[in-house]
Amino acid sequence: MSTVPGKINVSAEWFGTILTDPATTRLWLGGLGIRDVERGARDLRDLAERALDPFAVSQLAFHLDALLPRCPDPGMALSNLERLLSACPDPHASLRLLTQHPRTTEVLVQLFSTSQHFSEVMIGDPTLLNWLRAGPVRCDRAQLLAELQDAVYTSVGEDAAKLALRRFRRREMLRIGYDDIVRGAPLEVTTLDLSHLAEASVEIAYQLARDRVEERFGPPVGRDGRPARFVVLALGKLGGRELNYSSDIDLVFLYNVEGQTTGPRAVSNAEFFAKMGGEIVRFLADHTALGQAYRVDMRLRPEGNHGELARSLAATLGYYETSGRTWERQALIKCRPIAGDLALGREFLEAITPFVYRRYLGAAEIGEIKAMKRRIEQRTVSAGTAAVEVKTGHGGIRDVEFVVQFLQLLHGGQYPEVRHENTLTAMARLEQVGCLTQEERGIMEDTYRFLRRVEHRLQTMFDRQTHQMPRDLEEQRILAVRMGYPPASVWEDRTGPAQRFLGDYRSKTDLNRRILNHL
Repeated sequence: MSTVPGKINVSAEWFGTILTDPATTRLWLGGLGIRDVERGARDLRDLAERALDPFAVSQLAFHLDALLPRCPDPGMALSNLERLLSACPDPHASLRLLTQHPRTTEVLVQLFSTSQHFSEVMIGDPTLLNWLRAGPVRCDRAQLLAELQDAVYTSVGEDAAKLALRRFRRREMLRIGYDDIVRGAPLEVTTLDLSHLAEASVEIAYQLARDRVEERFGPPVGRDGRPARFVVLALGKLGGRELNYSSDIDLVFLYNVEGQTTGPRAVSNAEFFAKMGGEIVRFLADHTALGQAYRVDMRLRPEGNHGELARSLAATLGYYETSGRTWERQALIKCRPIAGDLALGREFLEAITPFVYRRYLGAAEIGEIKAMKRRIEQRTVSAGTAAVEVKTGHGGIRDVEFVVQFLQLLHGGQYPEVRHENTLTAMARLEQVGCLTQEERGIMEDTYRFLRRVEHRLQTMFDRQTHQMPRDLEEQRILAVRMGYPPASVWEDRTGPAQRFLGDYRSKTDLNRRILNHL
């Protein structure tokens, strides 16, 4: 018998009549926490009509009676479940599968009430249901690259290759989301997997772009006749191996020597690699029937949007030596080669290290870092979002990142071990050398993990690059349950999860800000 307050008391046999009495059905749905009971009733009716099996629907409803009250958004879960079964080639067989395998139903309810984006991915390709049931395993960068090469290089034509990349990315994002939402993977695992997927995608884009441009102009060589080399550098969260579900990827293109191509239509290396860089961006960022693979941001290259898309090693080092600013030193902390000639990337990092990590950080440079932080914060305050902006708001993610990067610039000249692109790793190393106390590191790490999880829950909902928490109390309650704040008891007020979540959020961000102010 169902005994949860607010739910109708029913027995297993009662579900055999669930579709014959609309009033009772609506009362039952309301007791499960479904806000739009009319839509919920329609979803059940549509499911029964398509599956042609009222008995199987009643069995599914019996399972949902236990599952839906525990999930963040029961109505969303039921609606997406109906849409998935309707999209299956054989709705009856798929419905029977769910009734015979309650764990599969439980997993779908979890995913379908947490991420509308992942719901749409599965509804768009119902064959992923069996793939998900098999329990997809993690893949490292090399495995991802090999599978992606097979998918892309067996496609005929550029448009088909773009779609193959986007289809592969969608499936792998679903796997990562499954590990995160259902299996509870740690933050480091999720962000590393997201970063590996992006790296494999950029490597494939580089290979295709190089083949395409070499067909037109021939291979580029230096003045000594040796092949010219090229590397894609990542900065930002991809550089730090801590990518979000919906991050832009910050890239810089670098080649080693000037020269020209050897084909009938010879062009300079500068023009060749600029065209190749444009092809990389286009392959990743073009809009298709399956959307973009990644939004590519090239603004962190020397001279930003006004600079050349690809620049030689000598010209790049010359730029930083004569014109490099403190914020660029801060950005280069997270620089990492991810595609093309990785050895060339390592040569660049070695050469640029004296520019990034100097022996001393002067008062003017400290002032510049402070001013940049104030400008970012002022934009958030002016927009009235400081209390709900997870990234740049009061005590938000950016506070942690600024503290860590400031300390890396301050002490990296003396302590090479703190020179690391990953925020959590850098925090641990700063504590090891005494630049952070154990308490400071503990508070910052706890807050950073918490806020990154909030960020992920916001972004997986619709696959949007958002960092703002909802202001509506019911939406805050749903976010709180997605964050692991279920009702404390059957008697707790409906707003209880949101109040507990927001209390923790304010407490953590206040502590975060105190550390920032102190340092």
